[in-house]
Amino acid sequence: MPSPPRFVAPEAPPADAPRRQQDRYLRQAFRHHSRTFSLATRLLPLRVQLPVAVLYLYCRTVDTLADERAAVIGADAALAEVDALDAALTATLAGRPPTVGPHALLWQRLAEVHAAYDLPAFPLRQLLDGARWDLTGRTVGTRADLLAYADLVAGSVGAAMLPFLVRDRADAASLDAPARAMGNAMQITNILRDVGEDWRDLRRVYLPGEDLARLGLDVGRLADGGGAIPDAYADLVESLMRDAEALYDEGGRGIGALRRRARAGITGAARMYREFLNGVRANGYDNLSQRAAVPLPRKLRVLVADDYGRRRARLVR
Repeated sequence: MPSPPRFVAPEAPPADAPRRQQDRYLRQAFRHHSRTFSLATRLLPLRVQLPVAVLYLYCRTVDTLADERAAVIGADAALAEVDALDAALTATLAGRPPTVGPHALLWQRLAEVHAAYDLPAFPLRQLLDGARWDLTGRTVGTRADLLAYADLVAGSVGAAMLPFLVRDRADAASLDAPARAMGNAMQITNILRDVGEDWRDLRRVYLPGEDLARLGLDVGRLADGGGAIPDAYADLVESLMRDAEALYDEGGRGIGALRRRARAGITGAARMYREFLNGVRANGYDNLSQRAAVPLPRKLRVLVADDYGRRRARLVR
């Protein structure tokens, strides 16, 4: 079973709750599920902050179905629910959001966001394909597989965010690649934080199997057995960190083309997420028995002064 939540999730309001109460719930749920991204979103223009929260909660709904929900109801039943989400998404994007069910408020608000911002359908559907990847037991064999998986579950989020961030809708096509690179960087960062947790809770390994086999490493044995982190494992994690850093750089090159008031939020998100890599390094590359954290003061510091490189130089093995 997945690890219990670290904080109690907010309770959803009744269907007939006033809009202000619904808004408060959506913001609280956003902060509950992503303290880092919700913090960075506060640097975006006020008018897009709640729409971004709604988009994030759609993404979170899909992710929860593939992880925590599947652990309770089983993969086959979860796959059927993915198909139901797919149908609900189709209706929502057509202006006919479901009015009943546990996600009715989400669908209603996502329809409103789509009407205002013309969200791209393709990346929203890619998230569902990412859930299907997990639920059908597909594995990550190569680094190309890792990038393909990351693009389904997070590069897609970067692409879906663009309507909130671009100066002109015509800019979205040219910014799709850097937006996806940024999302992929963040997903690989999450994977490198959660290796042990993913194994214990879900029996999943997202590190490339080809690399693990070449180095004679078995994540399950390492995570279950405890003990010192092998040098070969630390080297592999560092190598994947360099891949993520290259993606952060690629994504960062697109930030200057965003609308001016959106740049600080995306820069802030990138800096805070990237700092988790230094957190893994600070833990001696032990992402098997512990999960790297970035305390709030450290997050605020990297927002003001980007000293990632200097700290990285001190920590790298």
